Amino acid sequence: MNPLTILRRLPARLTLFAGAALLALAVAAPLTALAAPKADAKCDPKDIKCVIAFGDQRIQDRLDALTKLNGKVTDALSAKHITSDQANTLTSDIATNTTGLQNLKAKLDGESDIAAARGDVKNIYLQFRIYAVVLPRDYHELWLDRLADADHRLAGVKDKIADAIAKAPAGEQAQLNSLFDDYKTQLAAAEAQMDAAQGELPRFTPENFNTNRQSFETARTNLKNDLKTAHKDLKQAAGDLHQIAQILKGNKSDGSGSGSPTATAANS
Repeated sequence: MNPLTILRRLPARLTLFAGAALLALAVAAPLTALAAPKADAKCDPKDIKCVIAFGDQRIQDRLDALTKLNGKVTDALSAKHITSDQANTLTSDIATNTTGLQNLKAKLDGESDIAAARGDVKNIYLQFRIYAVVLPRDYHELWLDRLADADHRLAGVKDKIADAIAKAPAGEQAQLNSLFDDYKTQLAAAEAQMDAAQGELPRFTPENFNTNRQSFETARTNLKNDLKTAHKDLKQAAGDLHQIAQILKGNKSDGSGSGSPTATAANS
């Protein structure tokens, strides 16, 4: 089989990296509104209806944000950028927090004591931490899952790449193998970063946020840096693959089977 034909059969979803970059921007949005505003800031000290209405709106805001996240997970699954197991992990967490908030709303709506109502409102923040913990954690996990999918696709065609290079003109072997070696190096580096990121996720809990903020902040910084680095490594691997394909394409287009690798790579 012609080596260019082999390369043409490789996955073409390199636009995944643009999507992952947009997803990376999305995880910053939920980091706002970390502090819990006092329910009585806008309510009369004895106005329990006001306190309940305030809490109901805060709960609804969080339910809406969770619904939006659930849609992102569904879209990623439909596009086959994550597996059903990965999607189930995220949707299960979303469902758990959704049910918890709904139960809290029911409790709040049934309160007749204003102190108890204020306690319920306080728990929106202290118990659930949707904006501070859940959304950043789950969006980062979704990003990690998408990067893992890209890595799986790229790593899964190593044998086909090797076969294509073996069938290329002898004069191109050194450059192609150099690119292929870097391709494999970048994938290995990305996988190490993704393993490190996976190890940080268990530290993203409301309890850790409330009682061990330094540990939480360290985990958040490490997770973000690990994913950014893995993203960069996978993008470099995709660039290597593109250059390999361009060199082989140049060989075929000049009709001689020995096109200039330097010129071809420069035009990639």
